[in-house]
Amino acid sequence: MELIKKYQDIFCGKFNSLKFLKDPPELYEPIDYALSAGGKRIRPVLTVMICDFFGNNFEDALNPAIAIEIFHNFTLVHDDIMDDAPIRRGKSTVYKKYDINTAILSGDTMFAKAYEFVTLTREDKLPAVLKVFTKTAMEVCEGQQYDMNFETQQDVSLEEYLLMIKLKTAVLMGASLKIGAIMGGANEEQSSLIFEFGEEVGMVFQLQDDLLDTFGDESTFGKRVGGDILDCKKTYLYVKAMEKLSTEKSELLLKVYHDKNMSEDLKISKVQELFREAGVIEDCKVLMNKHHVNSMKALESINLKPEYKQVLSNFAESLLVRDF
Repeated sequence: MELIKKYQDIFCGKFNSLKFLKDPPELYEPIDYALSAGGKRIRPVLTVMICDFFGNNFEDALNPAIAIEIFHNFTLVHDDIMDDAPIRRGKSTVYKKYDINTAILSGDTMFAKAYEFVTLTREDKLPAVLKVFTKTAMEVCEGQQYDMNFETQQDVSLEEYLLMIKLKTAVLMGASLKIGAIMGGANEEQSSLIFEFGEEVGMVFQLQDDLLDTFGDESTFGKRVGGDILDCKKTYLYVKAMEKLSTEKSELLLKVYHDKNMSEDLKISKVQELFREAGVIEDCKVLMNKHHVNSMKALESINLKPEYKQVLSNFAESLLVRDF
C-alpha cells in the first residue's frame, strides 16, 4: 500500500492545488465545498498509478484522473439530493448546507468541469478516453435510475440488484483503471483486462458498502448507519433476506421497511435483526469473495511486472476488510 500512497500524494497534490472559486460565488462555493470534503480518491489515484505501471508516464494521466474525481463527486452531490441524505464524509451534504436548487446547478457545473478536464487529455489518446468516459457517465446514470426505481418496486431480484450496482459503482472503478491503462499505452486487450479487474473490485466495494451502511461504525464510515434502511433501499442484504426468509418473516421485513410511523432507531434495529436471522451477512461476504476471485483471475492475465500485480492484489484484498 506504500506505493499507492506515493500516487495518492501525487494526485492529491495536483488536485488540491486547483482553484474552483470564482464568480458567481453562489455557484462555485458549493463546488469547492464538495471537492474539498476529502474522500478516498481511490479512482483517480488508480488512474494515475496504472498509467505509470504501463507507461512510466503518470503525468499524462493527471487531467483525465481529475475529470474522474470531479465526475464522481458530481454524482454524489446529485445522489444526496435524490436520497435525501444529510451527511456525506462526516459533513453536511451540499444541498443541506446550501439548498436543493444550488446543489443541482453546482452539480451540473461539476459535470461540465469534468468534461473540460477530459478535453485536456493528450491529443492522441483523447478519442479513446472520451469514448470510455462518456459510456461510463451514461451507465452510472442508468444505475442511479435503477436504484431509484427499486425504492418503489416491491420485488427486486438479485440479478436486477447486481446489474444496478455494476452500473452505478463498478463500471466507474473499471473505467478509472482502463483510462489509466490507455494513457500508459496499453493495447485494447490489456485495457479490457484491467477494466474487468476494476469492475470486479468495484462490485466488492459496493457490497462492502451495503454491509457498512447497515452494520458499520458511523464514526469511521462517514455516513449515518442505517441510511439505506430509512431510504427503503433494496440493498443486497434486503434482496437476499427477502429471498431466504419464511413467508411470515419476509412479510414482516417488508412491513417494517416501509413503515412511516416507526421510529428510525427502532426500524433500523428490527431490520438488522431480520438480516442477521436470514444469515445474509455471511452470504454477502461469500459473494464479495467470489468477485474478488474473479478480479484475481483477470489480474493474472495482465502484462505487468510481478511487483505491480502484487500492489493491485493487495489493494483488492484491502477492500474485503475495509471499515470506511
